[in-house]
Amino acid sequence: MKKKIILLTGNELRHKYFASFLSSHKDINLKLVIHESNIKLNKNILYKKNELIKKHVDLRTKSEIFFFKKFVLKNKKYNHLKIKNKDINNEKIINLIKKEEFNYIISFGCSLISQKFINQFKNKFFNIHLGLSPYYKGSGTNFFTFVNKELQFCGSTIMQISKKLDSGKILHQTRPDFSLNDNIHTVGNKIIKKTVADLCKIITTKKKIKLFSIKTKYKTKFFKRKDFNKKNLNKAMNNIKNNLILNYVSKYKKMMEKKYPLKSQI
Repeated sequence: MKKKIILLTGNELRHKYFASFLSSHKDINLKLVIHESNIKLNKNILYKKNELIKKHVDLRTKSEIFFFKKFVLKNKKYNHLKIKNKDINNEKIINLIKKEEFNYIISFGCSLISQKFINQFKNKFFNIHLGLSPYYKGSGTNFFTFVNKELQFCGSTIMQISKKLDSGKILHQTRPDFSLNDNIHTVGNKIIKKTVADLCKIITTKKKIKLFSIKTKYKTKFFKRKDFNKKNLNKAMNNIKNNLILNYVSKYKKMMEKKYPLKSQI
């Protein structure tokens, strides 16, 4: 029997890919997708004022087109609703979902979900965090692994949703397969592709889903949208120019992945 899924997500190409991939899976019935409009990076005042930031944002757009557009054009066949930014917690949305029969709700790239919303569907609600929790939490976390030269914390976490930011019990984590010619955007898009593929395996398995907690002495780092700025972008780009990826893959990868092992469902 197909697993019935509701997806709460953004409306950019990566979010449409996520929805399209779920809808194309033979064992998944994507009942409803709610596409919430995102705050566009090219609307940021820094985009208009700084050439480096403009180049970075434009490259992200081109990278997403390369990774996702063809698949979305071929597979965008699902029932969806478009809503404005910050409207995800509207009572109408909650009531709409209550009318649906489903196994799980997945949130990926939408606004923070309210406690009232969570309480309605508590044990069926999973969140996709693009970053390795509990180490890196908040916004744009995979970007900051390049800033801080901590590529071991680059990846994604599938977790139970909770009111506390990126802090629910963990179902599954994944890391990207780095290539020496990667940039921040190619790594991010690889993570998205790997995450949704793993998610499909997890939610369609007949095995009982396990939940994990991670205890660590590492001091969690939290990031906000405002932390993406010219200074941090310069740091990240200089680190890449100075062979950050090559050094990580050749010298540190095995050691750091052993020190910070992933929790896996598959």
